[in-house]
Amino acid sequence: MKKLITLVVIGVLATLITSCNEDCENERGECPDEQLAEDISIIENYLDENNLTAQRDNNYDLFYIIEEEGTGARPENGQLVAVNYTGKFLNGEVFDSSIESVAKEAGVYSETREYKPFEFTLGNRQVILGWDVGIKLLKEGTKATLILPSYLGYGYRGNNSIPPNTVLLFEVELVNIIQ
Repeated sequence: MKKLITLVVIGVLATLITSCNEDCENERGECPDEQLAEDISIIENYLDENNLTAQRDNNYDLFYIIEEEGTGARPENGQLVAVNYTGKFLNGEVFDSSIESVAKEAGVYSETREYKPFEFTLGNRQVILGWDVGIKLLKEGTKATLILPSYLGYGYRGNNSIPPNTVLLFEVELVNIIQ
């Protein structure tokens, strides 16, 4: 009888543990819904603390602020675009820029790099998802700030100097739609 009770208890515990994982974790052991909720909270606090008003793309939970509206067309998937950018953490630290003067001032300048607008084909996953989504929201000539939940950036893996699950901010300018 004790063995039966022990087996039942073990079975119940195993079911509880397994169901918790199924509700939360994906195959990599992440809880993406929990991380997204945390990221959104971080972004909303950042906006509040800095008296910023952002628009939100609810399909991806991408936040963006139009700094200067362009007059050109909006790009579509498959089009080659040229974008000037500065990537920052929410504390203001610059981790990358396509603009030489910004890179030098921030201490991220590299002599082996060419500083010019970054060109990529929109929607072809040549860049982080946040760029494929965010750049499509802009008209040619627009300057904007994109604030990305971590899954739209480098996600659970991080990248070089970017820790895993980090909210990122990009100051971007859609310089040109090249077709």
